[in-house]
Amino acid sequence: MSLGPFDALFGFLGRLTNGDLHYAGLLVLVVLLVSLETGIWLGRLGARRHVPTEGEKSSVNFATAGMMGLLAFLLGVSLSMASDRYQQRRDSVLAEANAIGTVWLRASVGTGAEGVALQNLLREYTAVRIAVVGGSNTSPPEELLQRTNSLQSEIWALARTVAERSPTPISGLLLTSLNEMIDLSLTNRRNLNAHVPAYILRLLLTVSIFAVGAVGYGFGLVGSRQHVLSILLLGIWTLAIVLIIDIDRPQSGEVRIDPAPLVWTLQGFGPAK
Repeated sequence: MSLGPFDALFGFLGRLTNGDLHYAGLLVLVVLLVSLETGIWLGRLGARRHVPTEGEKSSVNFATAGMMGLLAFLLGVSLSMASDRYQQRRDSVLAEANAIGTVWLRASVGTGAEGVALQNLLREYTAVRIAVVGGSNTSPPEELLQRTNSLQSEIWALARTVAERSPTPISGLLLTSLNEMIDLSLTNRRNLNAHVPAYILRLLLTVSIFAVGAVGYGFGLVGSRQHVLSILLLGIWTLAIVLIIDIDRPQSGEVRIDPAPLVWTLQGFGPAK
């Protein structure tokens, strides 16, 4: 869904902020302020050319209320989508932590020396997964994902050696739980990279610009700027939009996914042997 010049505006804002959420919020506030002032100027210009009747003022208020209602609806939809994805990420982190714990327990039953080696690899693997979910400041995401894949290969090879040496129900359960652990890491990766569609955010910002402009037009038409109301309106909408963007960035924003289940799992492993 293309919005023409607005796509160029949003692309410019994205490059200008360079991922800084506070800077992005400031720029959104500035854009909405420009829209409000433009609307006020147009409203005053129209009032000078033609003194509006009460019926015309009511029509403007009715249209503005409709635009604000649509904006509230889009805001609710966007926030709901972002919240759903946030909950999915939390659930997948818990599921992965449980799967790692299951592999750890099964590795300690009847696997001999390979079981100890497997548990040591799981300890390192869990630490890497904590860094992936929590967002590491020292290692780039690509490096952490490569380390995840490498450790998965090592763990699987070791577990396969155990299964080939003694094909028992226990080794079969170990491979099953290990397969589930690897599958859940992919699910977690999918959830961490599942965002609110960009066109939804563009549409939200576009409707915000027009709706705030319509409010400004109504202020200008009646000759009243309503400073306090304007500040509250722009501040609330900016905070709401920034909150949606923040929730949608689980590894770099302020609202992050808590890797606590993985941390608890690692703590449950006890001291290294």
